[in-house]
Amino acid sequence: MAAFQCSLDIPKVSGLEDNQLTVGREFYLACKGDWPKTLKLENLKFVGDENFKYQLKLLGFEFRSPEEADLKVTSYLPAQYQIPQLVLTDGEQTLDLGQVQFEVVSILPPQQPQQQQGVHIEGQEQPKVEPYGPFGPATIPVPALYWLALLGSIGFMAIMIALKIWRYNQRREMLLRLKEHDSALSPLLEFHQSMRRLQRSNPVFYGKEGTLAELREGTKELSRMFKVYISRRLKVPAFEWNERLIVKDIRKYHPPVYESYSKRIHDLFGEFRKAEGADQKLAGKDISQLAETLRKTLEGIENLMIQAETAQKGER
Repeated sequence: MAAFQCSLDIPKVSGLEDNQLTVGREFYLACKGDWPKTLKLENLKFVGDENFKYQLKLLGFEFRSPEEADLKVTSYLPAQYQIPQLVLTDGEQTLDLGQVQFEVVSILPPQQPQQQQGVHIEGQEQPKVEPYGPFGPATIPVPALYWLALLGSIGFMAIMIALKIWRYNQRREMLLRLKEHDSALSPLLEFHQSMRRLQRSNPVFYGKEGTLAELREGTKELSRMFKVYISRRLKVPAFEWNERLIVKDIRKYHPPVYESYSKRIHDLFGEFRKAEGADQKLAGKDISQLAETLRKTLEGIENLMIQAETAQKGER
């Protein structure tokens, strides 16, 4: 079994407390390791006894890069979980995802200890239990837990639908903005023009060691140029969406770009985050190397897009 490193990622959901897992709330295990190319995604499941599927259930699996994958999971039982060895299998191959620990809390209010255990404390007055009154012939009592589960399911579905509509509207508004403010320059030419302008204005690009402010400004401008190109060429709301949504959208609408450049795109987002928080450790050569990596990546994406467009015209 191959070893992996997994970390928890709890997406923010409106109406729910951040970083708190409740029963049925979906979250992700971001696992990095040597994933086999022959893995059968449709057969994946966790190895465990009959009750394990209530403790941790696999809902989905998606590659972010050849070495990184997101496992969408949930838990149906409130408890503090410490799984020393989480094992994933497709029926033929078995993968050791390592140790996983998390806590799931109940959405129901906790019971008092005396109510849970039925303990009688001498000298303390016990609450009087009144018998139920008569029920009508057509009345069937429904436990409150079922109503809460029903309301939770309806609320979750409403949130998911609202998120899909919100993302659809963001994409549509971005396409309208691009149409209204369309440039005579192609996305790649605009990038090259912005790069030349940045190289002339920032001393980092002509051999001098710039100040911290100049280094930060260079990093910020490179990040902006990256998102502008993605927005214009790949039609992704790069300024509004996070990295996960951007890569997911590229996978849906531009499969060749995703297959060849998803890892580089992921690495670029990581380098920009690292550079923005580097402070005094940031050096001029780091900015120059980042600019060169960005240029090669965007030129490679452009070549793939041209090939795909040429192939589509040939089919017509």
